[in-house]
Amino acid sequence: MRRMRHSDQDESPPGRTGYRGWRRLAVLAVAPLLALPSTAASAQGVWLTLPQMPTARAYLAGAAAKCPEGLHGTCVYAVGADAKLEAYSPAVGTWATLPPLRTPRSNLASTTAPCPGGVRGDCVYAIGGLVGGTTTVTSLEAYSTETNVWLSLPPLPGGPRASLGAATAPCPTGVGGLRGTCVYAIGGTTLTGADPILTRVEAYSPATNTWATVSSLQTARSGLGATGAPCPGDLGLRGTCVYAVGGGNTGDAALITAEVYSPELDGWQPLPDMPTERGLTAAATAPCPDGMTDGCVYAVGGTNGTDNLAALDAYSPVTNAWVTLPPMPTARRALAAAAAPCPKTRKSDCVYALGGLPGADETPTSKAEAFAIEGSEQRPGSDQPPQRPTQPGAVTPPGGGQQQNPGGQTWPDHQQRPPAAEQQPGGAQQPGGGQQSGGAQQPGGAAQPGGGQRPPARPDQQQAQPGTGQQQKPGQRPPAKPGQKPSGKPGQKPSTKPAPDTSPQESLEDELPFVRPPLEESDGSSQEFEPSAR
Repeated sequence: MRRMRHSDQDESPPGRTGYRGWRRLAVLAVAPLLALPSTAASAQGVWLTLPQMPTARAYLAGAAAKCPEGLHGTCVYAVGADAKLEAYSPAVGTWATLPPLRTPRSNLASTTAPCPGGVRGDCVYAIGGLVGGTTTVTSLEAYSTETNVWLSLPPLPGGPRASLGAATAPCPTGVGGLRGTCVYAIGGTTLTGADPILTRVEAYSPATNTWATVSSLQTARSGLGATGAPCPGDLGLRGTCVYAVGGGNTGDAALITAEVYSPELDGWQPLPDMPTERGLTAAATAPCPDGMTDGCVYAVGGTNGTDNLAALDAYSPVTNAWVTLPPMPTARRALAAAAAPCPKTRKSDCVYALGGLPGADETPTSKAEAFAIEGSEQRPGSDQPPQRPTQPGAVTPPGGGQQQNPGGQTWPDHQQRPPAAEQQPGGAQQPGGGQQSGGAQQPGGAAQPGGGQRPPARPDQQQAQPGTGQQQKPGQRPPAKPGQKPSGKPGQKPSTKPAPDTSPQESLEDELPFVRPPLEESDGSSQEFEPSAR
């Protein structure tokens, strides 16, 4: 998730204005696959208008993880732009304000990954950023969804940077000090020197509480989108990869290029160009629309160097091609994106777009919109993503709720999670899907509130209803008998609100009124992280 993370613009600090006037940098010729055209998705999706964030923000980051106590299911987190941390629960339809970051900052990156050793569940990581609009930082913090507390972790080793990207994927093979699942810090800017835009990539291993430098980007990028997703098999890559899309640099305000990193090979490869050049963009990984296979990389909004973008494009690792999807209702740059279950009125997966700059000036918005992906319907009564068929060689996490990638691994919920078998003290397994006590699995092994996700019934568990010839899943209410009125209130359809463009749009503001749920009061404290004894 990242996201994701944002850079900036022209002559006033490169991280805070607009890239205008920059010239396009010549791009080296690459394999013929770059010439592959984008295609239109046959069945796409619809944009939803959600309750607004409590705070209008731009240059923020986004992530999806288990909700804290007081909310339910998987939450979408809006991180930074100052010290703010806010979470939206699609299952409840509300936002909550959480403990603030220890280091207030904008232009940061965020992703969800297992917490450092000895800390249960998943954490939302906040990486790098800009303090006071001028000073880049090395800060790494992690918010524990279990304890509702921020942890201070080792800083970025290569120096301060802002407008970087972040992603979660397996640690690279053979890089000393790294093990299990890693948090990747990608590109960004130092705001200083003759060439402030970076190709630098560093990886942090929560299992060892250690950073290491890995192979650099092929193209320097700031204000890029980054995410972890299944590797493109056509390029000979396997497992889970890290994707870097768009961004800008000193030669080009809005890049059209994208590239992919293989942890197995510790190297980057170019991808086909996006349909839309974009800087100050965001990215997320979610199921593909109908007609495409497995997980896709979604590039959301941004700027082309002159105008804000509403464009939504999706890359399929299976086809090695991009598709253009319905645009956002609100064009904007410097936004955040994340993937999570849709609000309760729709049983599908959504790509969320949070905050950003919708105008020509630096006035942020509090708007939250979500693209409901067609073909990703969930099981009735569940806020978890649909279960996709398991391919040979797949590893099914405890608790079900998997998504299958082309590399033969499964990624539960909406967060890419490679398997890992290392055991933490106290019985909790290392990042990547190990079993933890206390319920079913979230990404990385964190238990969900109230026991978590219910696995889908097997065919032999379905029960036939007398006289109907129909199968009933366990826990499902039998159909009404002839002449009998069904019990319960009829479902209410969302109100329709037309979008400024041609894309369909639904509004949930009436059904999901903005309410801050009561959470336990927090003093906003953070604590220094001390690794547990091995």
